[in-house]
Amino acid sequence: MISVVIPLYNKERYIKETIRKVLNQTFQHFEIIIINDGSKDNGPDIVNEIDDQRVKLFNKENGGVSSARNVGVEKSQFEYIAFLDADDEWLPNHLEEINKLITLYKNEADVFVTNFAKKYSDENIVENRKQDELKEGIVKDYFKIILKKGLIHTSCVCVSKKALLKAKLFDKRLSRGEDIDLWGRLARENGIAYSPVVTELYLQEAENNSGGKSDITKSILYHFDFSSVTSVDEKKYFKNLLYRKYASLLKNIDFANFIKLMIKQGF
Repeated sequence: MISVVIPLYNKERYIKETIRKVLNQTFQHFEIIIINDGSKDNGPDIVNEIDDQRVKLFNKENGGVSSARNVGVEKSQFEYIAFLDADDEWLPNHLEEINKLITLYKNEADVFVTNFAKKYSDENIVENRKQDELKEGIVKDYFKIILKKGLIHTSCVCVSKKALLKAKLFDKRLSRGEDIDLWGRLARENGIAYSPVVTELYLQEAENNSGGKSDITKSILYHFDFSSVTSVDEKKYFKNLLYRKYASLLKNIDFANFIKLMIKQGF
């Protein structure tokens, strides 16, 4: 059995279809935990109209996506937690493929991840990795792999509840890179099982619409402690992210956040 955790904040445009694609999975042993994080639109009403006892809606004051996901984990009943953002799409085989990974690799891994594709439009869908680029099995050298290309996206990963609780869940201080932060902490302590089968579509339209200037103090790059990292590849990975963020802030003439980050992390 798998608990599917979906944070919900002002996603009325997407949430019904997102839930429908969970309910239409070929693997049917799940519950859907939806955490309404203080939505101001009709998203929660749309959820309440869905007549399926596996769909469970919980309301809370707005506290950010990390807080919402953490509440979802706490409300879950089952041993494994699959995350799904309200504006992403699962293909019908997603949970079946996740369950296959759990069955095959649960003695070696606590993190289970499938391949995904970026959806720019119905006609423009690009796989994150080619099927033969990384074989099915236990991932070796996680940080070396992601130096070239990301491996885990929030909506294609499933984690054992015990591993999530041991890692102390998502960092509620963060609203940017909170997922990267958690996957890194999990990767240091747990095995990761990977499937090259594409089972999730990462909607780029929603990603692009979420832009705008944000508070750098809510970013993983502001809080990341480079002195605590022993892995050369992990340090290189986060240094690359840091330099790219500096360049982005300068390009967007966001000098306030640039200075804050420089003072905190140097160059």
